[in-house]
Amino acid sequence: MRRMPTEDGPTRRTPEDTAYASNWRTVLLVDAAVGAVAAAVGVLLLFKIPTLGGLLLSGGVFYNVVVVRRARRWARLRRDAGL
Repeated sequence: MRRMPTEDGPTRRTPEDTAYASNWRTVLLVDAAVGAVAAAVGVLLLFKIPTLGGLLLSGGVFYNVVVVRRARRWARLRRDAGL
């Protein structure tokens, strides 16, 4: 795992370190749920406040696209590491 040194001496984890954790799928699932809830609330708001609903819907969908890309990258990192 890559570690980034800090000025104090100890190292801190990078986001890619989570790809090697045993609960990596759970992390991605919770992250995708955040985007799905945002998109669902956006759909509901489309009927009351169309502008806000559209922004929230598109933001939630975009967030889930980013989560899918991260899932593919993490799967590739794990495959390359032999996990």
